Amino acid sequence: MRTSLFPGSSRSLIAGLLAMQLVLPAALTAQAPQESAMKGPAQSPAMQPAASASGARLTGDEKFLQVLNRFTYGPRPGDLEHIRSIGLNAWFQQQLNPSTIDDRALDERLADYPAMQLPLNRLMEMYPNNQLIRQAMNGRAGSPGGAAEHAIYANQMERYKVKKNNGKDNASDMSAAPLPKPAAEILALPPEQRFKELCKLNIPQLREFRRTLAPAQRDHITDGMTPAQTEALAAFEGPTRVVEAEDIQVKLLRDIYTERQLNEIMVDFWLNHFNVYMRKSQEAPYYIAAYERHAIRPFALGSFESLLVATATSPAMLNYLDNSSSIGPNSDYIRRPHPFQNKQQNGLNENYAREVMELHTVGVNGGYTQHDVTELAKVFTGWTVGRPRGQDVDAQSQYDPDKHEPGDKMVLGHKIKFKGMNEGLSVLHMLATSPQTARFISTKLAVRFVSDTPPPAMIDTMAATFTRTNGNIRAVLLAMINSPEFFTAGSYRAKVKTPQEYVVSAVRAAGSNVQSTAAMADMIAELGMPLYGHQTPDGYSMKSEAWNNTAALVSRMNFALALATNRVAGVTTDFNALLGVDAANFTPEEKDKALENAILHVSVSAKTQQLIYSQTSGEESDQAASLRQVRAVNGRGDALAARGLVKRPDNPVAMDNQAALASGLIFGSPEFQRR
Repeated sequence: MRTSLFPGSSRSLIAGLLAMQLVLPAALTAQAPQESAMKGPAQSPAMQPAASASGARLTGDEKFLQVLNRFTYGPRPGDLEHIRSIGLNAWFQQQLNPSTIDDRALDERLADYPAMQLPLNRLMEMYPNNQLIRQAMNGRAGSPGGAAEHAIYANQMERYKVKKNNGKDNASDMSAAPLPKPAAEILALPPEQRFKELCKLNIPQLREFRRTLAPAQRDHITDGMTPAQTEALAAFEGPTRVVEAEDIQVKLLRDIYTERQLNEIMVDFWLNHFNVYMRKSQEAPYYIAAYERHAIRPFALGSFESLLVATATSPAMLNYLDNSSSIGPNSDYIRRPHPFQNKQQNGLNENYAREVMELHTVGVNGGYTQHDVTELAKVFTGWTVGRPRGQDVDAQSQYDPDKHEPGDKMVLGHKIKFKGMNEGLSVLHMLATSPQTARFISTKLAVRFVSDTPPPAMIDTMAATFTRTNGNIRAVLLAMINSPEFFTAGSYRAKVKTPQEYVVSAVRAAGSNVQSTAAMADMIAELGMPLYGHQTPDGYSMKSEAWNNTAALVSRMNFALALATNRVAGVTTDFNALLGVDAANFTPEEKDKALENAILHVSVSAKTQQLIYSQTSGEESDQAASLRQVRAVNGRGDALAARGLVKRPDNPVAMDNQAALASGLIFGSPEFQRR
């Protein structure tokens, strides 16, 4: 990776920006308010400096920006004006009731990913993993009907044979054969006929088809096809890759474009709190789509107990923390010989029992012992993942009484009578309503939304509300927002953005048009936060110290300037539109100020401003030379574009070197790094 974005003397700019970004977040709130700056004609209301004392109350746009930076993925063009016009109360009423908000624009984008809306068993059957392919080859599983499904299975079986033969294509009967028609002739067919012809090709023929076409022709392979057909073509090369890529693509599109921002922030919070790892197993990428849709999203602003039960009974969690393989030592399953019994599945697995207490509910200091962990693991025996009737895939959470440990159990001083699956439900109720859980969840929410060291009085209020309302998440959020400590200077822009927050907020602030999120996802991963990629169940840290380091900040600067110069693959930004119709008449200083207002809505520090001016007030040729050094950000995770199955749109946006350079430096400034 580059450690310098600009040649020669410009390296001092990076050093200066990095030095400012590494200071404590509180430094951003240490500017003294100036009456003239608040009211003078040269500074708009949106550019107010922060208050001085940490306990001082936020006023005016500071309150609006506090809300937009904490309860959304950052303001887009027009968001500040909207919240000003309707007021905080009306905005929160809308956001706390997401079903009342029109989100059809997002729905139109998500319609390009129909696989993500399939029932879990259907998704697994249509886009088979290697295990299902092996079962189909051995006659232990069928394959769905239809030309697309048949082609996917045939291609994956061929790939498996090639792999078994050390990568040699001639090991199978499907060796390279001539195309049935010239590639150009296939390309010229109407969409439906073209799709059917492509479904008939084997892997070597598909390679030959693509090789024969010119690069410009490859952009038109899927012209006129339905989204489902485009997904199927991508799946010829690897069904699991398509599912993994679309899990991430759909998540980032929601983060960027949903109007239901508070709900999306809470979905993300709970996905992190009840973390599952995408690469846990071959089934995990498939489980994630259903996990977000059925176990997290419906309860993100509702009942914590309902959320806890939904995650505990989801195939994703049962698979990730191994409860699906946990078997009672004295269960009927162990006592009786079982035709499919696996010697490795003869015992108790304590993973979920431990994490449901330590990470999901009462916390590490919640008063439980190792004995409680063991007893709770016995309670959850029999909670597993199985196959719906007549299906070939493990896609349904089930209770298997044969695997359940008989007898009463003792958990946290409470006797749990032998009641089968109801034992687990009663313990989840006990954990969800525990005072320790109320405090643990309230503290995590306050760290996410307020500060790394939230005020104890605020947590007390939130925990009391949690207990009083039986874990009503909306009520707890309102208690936090209405606490006197929320709108204070001590919490204003005090949080360092996580990589996900930083990348998404930059794209939103720029008003960018996103065709593919693959490059964004790769940058988030490069910054240390791959989506669905945290291997341990504790989830990513929401504290600033985890993300405030020099190496990450250099990468953030790379992304900032790549975004500003339209070098992030799949993302197009028009800074002329952001600046407005009068931009052509702006002086360099006026343009920089206008961009600060449009992107940040607050003034940057004098030192940051000086650094920006020094780069944007020089010769046009010098600015162009600086921008040529920017490293492009290309996406590797787009399963469709990577195989030439979607168009790569041309970039018609004319480059304004000064606006691009200024915007990139603003996105890389310490003020934008914080929320």
